[in-house]
Amino acid sequence: MQTPKDIVVYLDAADSDAHPSRLQYAAMLAKAWEAHLVVALVPQDASYNQHSSFARGDAVAAMYELYEERKRASVASVQAMLAEIARVYAIDCEFRDCDGEAGEALMLHARHSGMAILGTSRQPGRFASALTLSEDVIFASGVPSILVPPGWSAEPPARKIVIGWNASREATRAVSDALPLLVAAEEVHVVVVTEAKVNRLLGADPGADISRHLARYGVSVTLDNLKGNDAGALILSKAAEINADLIVMGAFGQSKITEFVFGSVTGTLLRDATIPILLSR
Repeated sequence: MQTPKDIVVYLDAADSDAHPSRLQYAAMLAKAWEAHLVVALVPQDASYNQHSSFARGDAVAAMYELYEERKRASVASVQAMLAEIARVYAIDCEFRDCDGEAGEALMLHARHSGMAILGTSRQPGRFASALTLSEDVIFASGVPSILVPPGWSAEPPARKIVIGWNASREATRAVSDALPLLVAAEEVHVVVVTEAKVNRLLGADPGADISRHLARYGVSVTLDNLKGNDAGALILSKAAEINADLIVMGAFGQSKITEFVFGSVTGTLLRDATIPILLSR
């Protein structure tokens, strides 16, 4: 069981209020795992401003100069925070300016790391940017992603963990990716929502096999079999009940047509969760 030796944290320049909590979260993990920390800053781009297309004449030049000033200020601010993070946590850090990158270009920073840390665009009122539009690509990078909500400040990162288990390949991958966190946690709950459409994968005693698997690693496991039709809401309810500070689950485990008909558990969690979520797929 290996811990990641390099972690990339994505920062959106247009969401600067979220920078401190996300940087601290990534730094805590890097410190615990003796990992190299990469900070990938995605600058704010005028093209994502819905009013930019209305600019004319001198206003265009003035608008883009303002954006350039904001980019420079954002880079300087993040570099200053990173220097302080490196000093406080005594970790090896690297800064990357991702100006002009989007989609798979942004994903490659994750693909060359052991873990990615970012926010989520599913929350109401969230703006569109090169980073938010690339999130699904980053989820598909082949490495686990942790989504940290704005203002999150729990330390250490994961004392109580809830696993959303449906016996899918994605959920299996998420549990495997989360093992370093699960082993170190004080309390782990495996939550199984026995809906008819996934029962065939769970066997006669849903969740028992994965609980025994984790126990062999020394994980303190509690199995919670819950009844209902809204798995996302039930997982969030259990997390709130035990005051969990991390949810672990597979990303987009259902087919796209199933998600359309029944709704996506992943989508519910990304939209409504107030604690970090580790996703793998």
